[in-house]
Amino acid sequence: MGAPTPETTSTSTPFPGSAPQSQTQPVVILNPASNNGRAAKLRPLIERLLTHGRGELVLTRTPGDGIHLAEEAARAGRPVVVVGGDGAVHEAGNGLLRAGAPVALGVVPVGSGNDYALRVARAPSDLAAALELALTGSPVRVDAGRVNERYVINAIGVGIDANCAATANRLKPYGLTGRALYMSAALIEVLFHYDGCPTLSASFDDGPVKRQTYAAVAMSIGPTYGGGFKINPDADPQDGLFDVCVLDKPRQIRALRLLPMVERGQHVDQPETHMFRARHAILESEVEIYAQIDGELMRDRRFDVSILPGALWLRRGA
Repeated sequence: MGAPTPETTSTSTPFPGSAPQSQTQPVVILNPASNNGRAAKLRPLIERLLTHGRGELVLTRTPGDGIHLAEEAARAGRPVVVVGGDGAVHEAGNGLLRAGAPVALGVVPVGSGNDYALRVARAPSDLAAALELALTGSPVRVDAGRVNERYVINAIGVGIDANCAATANRLKPYGLTGRALYMSAALIEVLFHYDGCPTLSASFDDGPVKRQTYAAVAMSIGPTYGGGFKINPDADPQDGLFDVCVLDKPRQIRALRLLPMVERGQHVDQPETHMFRARHAILESEVEIYAQIDGELMRDRRFDVSILPGALWLRRGA
């Protein structure tokens, strides 16, 4: 796909060593489809907040637009602000990492989940306050990751969580958002598609390969995904490591009991749960399976996952 034409016009290393000091006008990318189209209604307010040259607002129109817009901005040395949910952050982050330019990323949470904005960028929920942080906050280095040919901004998971992401996409037209969306998807997967849990050959940091059926393998940079599920509650986005949660597949009734525990982060000491940190993983299946990457879906038989320490400059709240 070529770079889209925004509504207003205006390969180097992915590990920049010094904080970006750009004096150029930020590009503010709004995904009007975020939160089932509710984000589109915020456009007039955002335009008012960006008066006097504070930022150039551009809108995405189709999936993938955010990648091209962010990459184009970064190559021009312009900071990027993304206004949307985790999917919009995924696209903007992929664009910045493709460009490899030392520009800052700001995030304004207007999506249905907002895990990255709220728990990694620590953005306020108020739109004006979040936009101010995204435009003027001091950038700090945070980790990212890579899986096959894509970048991971917050998390990658296979198993029930990936299957839930696929189900959640099918439920969005019914108006569900946030916790209600992801909990509904999780219940559908456990109740009706529990046999879809994958059998994987998994190894971490060049350790031994273990083959078994897993409920989930979740590797994250931040502590939550899926609308607040605390899958790796102690994850630190600046430690140069993935936090990893491996869930052995329990009986179905036990999985139903574990589900609310995972949401609250109370699963970490349960017998099915294995928590650790890693820099690299290979996950292989004999058949194609889903992986969710920041809530976005991909299908493959092999997932080669690596941490990219300090790969992004993020305007992060206190």
